[in-house]
Amino acid sequence: MSLSPTGTSSPTKFQSGTDSLSSGKHLICDIKNIKNESLMNDINGLKNMLDTICERYLFTILNKAEHCFTPQGITILYLLSESHISVHTFPERNYIAMDIYTCKDYPNNDVYVEIQNYLTSNFESSDDRYIIIDREY
Repeated sequence: MSLSPTGTSSPTKFQSGTDSLSSGKHLICDIKNIKNESLMNDINGLKNMLDTICERYLFTILNKAEHCFTPQGITILYLLSESHISVHTFPERNYIAMDIYTCKDYPNNDVYVEIQNYLTSNFESSDDRYIIIDREY
């Protein structure tokens, strides 16, 4: 699927097959024009946000890894029983790349839209793009 500026997707190589089974959903986020710039270098603030997401949506955290770059930027990875979360901040570009892949079975994409709205609200972003991919096998 390719990403359009409105957050909707258009088909490309990722086409659902009639015999395909879902292995989960993958939320891919690009968050730009961030007003809450201090959060991009706040390791504890970022982890609190991720912990809140995990608690709210019942994701089971198995392990966490993080790295703070010099002079700025953070990468955080959460290994989940249900898959993973990754966050990469680029303060010099006022940009965050984040993805959440989970095999949890939700009836629709509302949960992923809620998560995206939560992220956009916390970062006070005026420009976010996202795509939700149904991972199939």
